[in-house]
Amino acid sequence: MSNTATNNNIKAASNSIKHDFNLLKNEIIDPGFCVTCGGCEAVCPAFVIQIERYLPKLVGDCITCGACVDICLRYDQRIRKHQYYDEGIGDFLELYVGRSVVEDIHSRAQNGGIVTTILVNALNKKNIDSALVTSHFGDLLNPLPTIAMSEFEIRKAARSKYTLNPILIKLPAIKLSHRKKVAVVGLPCHNETLMNIIEMKNLGADFRVKYRIGLFCMSSYHPVGFRDILSNKLGLDTETLSKTDCARGMFFFETPDGVSDIKIKECAGEKAEGCKYCKDFAAELADISLGNVGVDDNSNIIIVRTEAGRELLNLALEENLLELEKIPEERWAEVLAPAVKLTNNKRRLAEYLPEYLPGMEKD
Repeated sequence: MSNTATNNNIKAASNSIKHDFNLLKNEIIDPGFCVTCGGCEAVCPAFVIQIERYLPKLVGDCITCGACVDICLRYDQRIRKHQYYDEGIGDFLELYVGRSVVEDIHSRAQNGGIVTTILVNALNKKNIDSALVTSHFGDLLNPLPTIAMSEFEIRKAARSKYTLNPILIKLPAIKLSHRKKVAVVGLPCHNETLMNIIEMKNLGADFRVKYRIGLFCMSSYHPVGFRDILSNKLGLDTETLSKTDCARGMFFFETPDGVSDIKIKECAGEKAEGCKYCKDFAAELADISLGNVGVDDNSNIIIVRTEAGRELLNLALEENLLELEKIPEERWAEVLAPAVKLTNNKRRLAEYLPEYLPGMEKD
């Protein structure tokens, strides 16, 4: 059967069933495929989907519009079987390695401080009017989706959080606040759902989201269980955490008493269920992807994937806010080798996401 015929059959099968929250619950949430991105809550026009205990829940009467199903990255992957590259980290235009030269940002931010610097600069130059970022409430293991509309709020959101974060729930607030030049910072899953929302023109995301910034990610962790591990195995009071990091197969946790570490594999039991099916490490659908892989602890690797990503980075370069080395094409393979290795490992270890072809089970 040709690809065209197969795609037509898949589309017909998908259109033949009732798209409502029950479909999402039965085929994505209950089997453990949900990634807690927050997209379904964001696009529900009846406001009857809420993220509770890190999973979507119906809290009112579903109007069967199908919006939550249409934008769900896992449903989309099960229907269309999205194909990732066999190897590598996706298409891109330019590659850089470097750090921010704004010392009060670099000293407080994660690794090179690139994301915080380019966002602050873009906001100050009025190239964006806000940024959807992840701040925190209480401690760094309790992420707080935030629409940052000031330099202070962007700076406050610096540093990595490794627990589940439904950041996309803030998209309706962006619409209601009439923001039209937004930069969104998210993990690979957030970027993939966001692309679906943009394509569906939900919440005006197609013209409100100006830049998509992706962060490298192997997986997220359940906040409660992750906190228990740090408390029971390391004796840490998580409310005192000032920085969390991961490198070389280890998690590192900084408190006023010093730095503690634990092997990442010792935390595997609290890996978010939905992350076990992810094959995207380097945020392949973002405009610009960043992470700390294969470079020193005070730097970032920066993958410019689109013209929009190039524009955002150049705005900061024009102000001499970044110390970057542009990597020539002949060195791409060398510099990207550690990131490619992690990407390939993630794809190899990802659990099988079963194909869903309603009405075609007996074909």
